[in-house]
Amino acid sequence: MSFTNFHPTIKIRLFLVFLTSLSTMAVMPYLIIYFSLQIGTFITGFLFFAVMAANVLGSVFAGYLSDQFGRKGIILWSEFIVFIGFLGAALVNSSWITSPYITFILFVFIQFSTGALTPVYQALIIDVSKPEERKSLYTYSYWLRNVGIAIGSMIGAFLFFDYLFYLLLGVALCTLFSIVITFFFIEETYTPTQQDTIQPTSSTFQMILNYKKVFTHKWFLVFSTASLLIVAVEEQLTNYIGVRLAREISEPIPITTFLSIKVDGVNLLGILKMENTMLVVCFTMLIVWLTRKLNDRFALLFGLLLFFSGYTVISASENPSILIIAMLVASIGEIIHIPVKQTMLASMVPDHARSTYLAMFSIATILGVSTAGIFLIISEWIPPLVLTFLIGMMGFISIALFYRMTTSIKKQSTGETEFSSEKSN
Repeated sequence: MSFTNFHPTIKIRLFLVFLTSLSTMAVMPYLIIYFSLQIGTFITGFLFFAVMAANVLGSVFAGYLSDQFGRKGIILWSEFIVFIGFLGAALVNSSWITSPYITFILFVFIQFSTGALTPVYQALIIDVSKPEERKSLYTYSYWLRNVGIAIGSMIGAFLFFDYLFYLLLGVALCTLFSIVITFFFIEETYTPTQQDTIQPTSSTFQMILNYKKVFTHKWFLVFSTASLLIVAVEEQLTNYIGVRLAREISEPIPITTFLSIKVDGVNLLGILKMENTMLVVCFTMLIVWLTRKLNDRFALLFGLLLFFSGYTVISASENPSILIIAMLVASIGEIIHIPVKQTMLASMVPDHARSTYLAMFSIATILGVSTAGIFLIISEWIPPLVLTFLIGMMGFISIALFYRMTTSIKKQSTGETEFSSEKSN
C-alpha cells in the first residue's frame, strides 16, 4: 500500500517516529557508557533497573487509562514531562554544572513518561489502520525509525561526550515540536463506550481485573515472552556489549588490515548501530521483495535464526571486521522477522483493551531491556564466553516458543490472517 493512502493521523505519526528516533538515539545508546564512566559499572546496573521500573509503571497506568479515557490527553501530558526532563538534563550537564545523579532522577521521569507513551501510540495507530494495510504500515514505520536511528546514532557516536548539553537540548526541542503537532493536527482516535468506563472509586480494582484478563490469553503471553528474549539480546549491543567494546578497545585500532581507518570501542558501537540501520534503510524493500513468496511462519523463524546467530557472534568478538559481518547477518534477519511479528501482535489485541494489552507487551519489552542491567552486573564476575552462551540460549528459547506458537495457531486459525488468534474478552 502507498504511503499516500494512509490515514492522515498515521502519516503524521510516522513523521514523528522519524523525528523522535533521530533525536533520542543521539543520546540514549550512550547514556549507559556515560553513567558507567561517571559512577561505575556496578552502580550503573542498579540505576538502570530503577529507570526501567519507572518505564513499567508508566506503561501500566497509561495503558489502562487510555482504554478508559482516550489517547490524546495522555500523549500530550506524557510528552510534556519528557520535554521538561530533557530540558533539565541539559541544564545539569552544561558548563555550569555536571551532576550524573540529578541526570539519573530526571531520566526516571523521562522513562516513566516514555513508558506511558509507548502503548498509547501503538493503540492509536491500530485505531485508525485497517488490518489489510498493517503489514505495509509497520514496514514504513520500521524503515523510518531506522533512518532516524542511523542519523542519530552517528551524531551521538562522535558528539556525545563533547556536546552532551546541545544534544539533550535538541531532544527537548524536538519533543516540544511533537507536542505542538500532536495538539493541533492529531485528533482523538478512541472514545470508550459507557460500558468500558468505570467509576473512580473502583478504578484501581478494575485496572487489576483488566490486566488479570490479559494473563488468560495463552498465545499473547507466549508471544510476549518470545519477544522479550529478542529485545534482551538486541539491547546487549548498547549495554553489556557496548561497555565491553569501550573497555577492551580503548585505543583506536584499524577496521581491517587493508584500511588505515581506526576506531575505538565507542566509535565501533556507533558504526555497528549505523550499519544496522543503514542496511534497513537501503535494503528493506529489496529483502521484503526477495522474501515475498515465503509464508509468514517460515519468514519469522528464518529471520530470527539469522538475527540471533549474528548477535551471538557480536557478543564474543573484538575484531571489527567480524563484528561488521555479524551485524550484516543479524540485520537481514531483523528485516525479515520484524514486520511479520508486528502484524501478529496487532491481530492478537482485542479492540476494547488495546492499550491494556499493548501496555503488557511494552512491559515484556522493558523486562527484556532490563536484562541488560543484569548482564552489566554479572559481567563483573562471569567470563565473556559464558555470557555469550547465555545470549545464544536466549535465542534458541525464543525461536522454540515462536515455533510452537505458530504451529498451534496455524492449525487452529480461522481468522483473517495466518496468525490470527482468538481474542480475549
